[in-house]
Amino acid sequence: MKAIFIILFLFYYAYSQNIENLPIDKKFDTNLTTKELNFLKKHDTLKLCIDPNWMPLEKFEKDKYIGITSDYMKIFQKKLDIKIKAIKTDSWSQSLKYSKQRKCDILSLVMPTDTRQQYLNFTEPYLSIPLVLVTKIEKLYIANLKKINEKVGIVKDYAFIEQLKKDYPNLEVVEVNNLKEGLNKVKNNKLFGFIDTVTAAGYQIQQHYFGELKISAKFGNFWDLSIGIRKDMPLLNSIFNKTLIKISQEEHQSILNKWISVKYETNANYGYIFRWLGAISIFFFTIFFIIIRANRKLNKEIKNRRKIEKELKSYIKIVDENIISATTDLKGNIIHVSNAFCKVSKYSKKELLGKTHSILKHEKMDEKIYKELWETISKDKIWQGEIKNKTKEGDCFWVKAIISPTFNEDGIKVGYTSIKENITIKKKLERLSITDELTKTYNKRYFNELMPKLLNSIKRKNEYITFSIFDIDYFKLYNDTYGHLKGDSALREVTKEVMSNLNRADDFCFRLGGEEFGIVFKDSNPEKSKKFLGKIKNSIEELKIPHKKNNVSPYVTASFGYVCTKAEDIISVDILYKKADEQLYKAKENGRNTVLP
Repeated sequence: MKAIFIILFLFYYAYSQNIENLPIDKKFDTNLTTKELNFLKKHDTLKLCIDPNWMPLEKFEKDKYIGITSDYMKIFQKKLDIKIKAIKTDSWSQSLKYSKQRKCDILSLVMPTDTRQQYLNFTEPYLSIPLVLVTKIEKLYIANLKKINEKVGIVKDYAFIEQLKKDYPNLEVVEVNNLKEGLNKVKNNKLFGFIDTVTAAGYQIQQHYFGELKISAKFGNFWDLSIGIRKDMPLLNSIFNKTLIKISQEEHQSILNKWISVKYETNANYGYIFRWLGAISIFFFTIFFIIIRANRKLNKEIKNRRKIEKELKSYIKIVDENIISATTDLKGNIIHVSNAFCKVSKYSKKELLGKTHSILKHEKMDEKIYKELWETISKDKIWQGEIKNKTKEGDCFWVKAIISPTFNEDGIKVGYTSIKENITIKKKLERLSITDELTKTYNKRYFNELMPKLLNSIKRKNEYITFSIFDIDYFKLYNDTYGHLKGDSALREVTKEVMSNLNRADDFCFRLGGEEFGIVFKDSNPEKSKKFLGKIKNSIEELKIPHKKNNVSPYVTASFGYVCTKAEDIISVDILYKKADEQLYKAKENGRNTVLP
């Protein structure tokens, strides 16, 4: 009975909390710089090292490279039009050694350490997996690992060894050559337990140790794994980071479905758990009456039952700590939240219960999203989307949410349940790819990507658009006089002031090159547009940044050229750009620090 319960939970736990922060899918051809493209032409074949026995993540099987990372590398090959050749090694330690000797250009799955940073660069983490302890199946669930004084194994040269020795000095950590050797030593009572990721441990138990080994404890540590890249190839690190952004949710899920046999249902959480618990309870009830009839076994069975119930509570706690979820009534008032929800929002359960999700609402979140959300779930449909939230401390965080109606046993809708995935790192990567590093405005690449979409949108709605180009007056003289560091500082101050005036969701500011910037907003009145741009122009001068070589003012100023036109009259982005640039040129001819026409 205990084995049945543990196995059921193992399958649920091992495949329900593996991978987070997935990049989104976008067109790829505009992402790489000329230097990066030239690098790929020069290095069209890369050498790869892996952990040769770490399934389902990766492995060599009959000299063939297979596993989750193998499918990721196929995506990199396709998107970058390169070849990635896997170099066979005998162990993870040998793979690290090859990487030091530059026999490998990349490591598929590696955790950064101080030592490794001497010879490797690292991409953003793309897999985040909990660490667990595997023991024999008859061992009880371990609530506090710091109270266990036993020998436990871990693969030699894994990054977490030193940290585990520091955090759990009571454990006697023994290094083994590979995962299979460690699990066999546990099976043969040579080790009390073995430490690895929940993904690898769950896979191995299901495939080779069914009914013999189990997951008995979860560490507080997560294995945040990146791609390791030779230190002397910084461009390759940038290329791989940008490619990670392009991997879609569908591609990622397809890889998981291929290598993990139990499907992870993202829209199921507490409803699934409670149905499961109900089935287990019925099973216990039946067993209870069998035990009554077999009186001589009563004491032993009751004792076993209590042990299982204790483990069940511990496992539910693990789910509560790791799944971001909330339940509301029909009015949106929160009636239950998980500890993981509290952790990411920085609010306590007491502060959240009885409130609506508006307590987390970020002021820059589009109201249309919330309107669409409520319209969808009010019709008893499931809504999915990305939401920008704000923590109690004022920091922002992004979640991918799945919100669905909940019904009672009579089929009457009683509220809504949301399951969320923290995608903050993904959004930061996305933002990084479209942002000018110095001024924090959008970059030229994003201008080229956004403008055609924006023009098509306003053409469908028969709207007007205003596009302005401005640059800093006599900026070369400013740099010559005050130096480039002061010049960079001036650009940051000016753009910060400009963006403080652009408060609507469809207002945009781009750095088009050097000291030249573009502003886009919707307005059908040319004079009104001119007045708005004039306000921005004046606010720049009112910053009173000294510029003694400026012929029109003792301070830094800017000249503006703009076009206000109906979208249907715009032939192309290039022509719109040219018209605004011509007006800017006239503004400079007319004495600068002005707005034309």
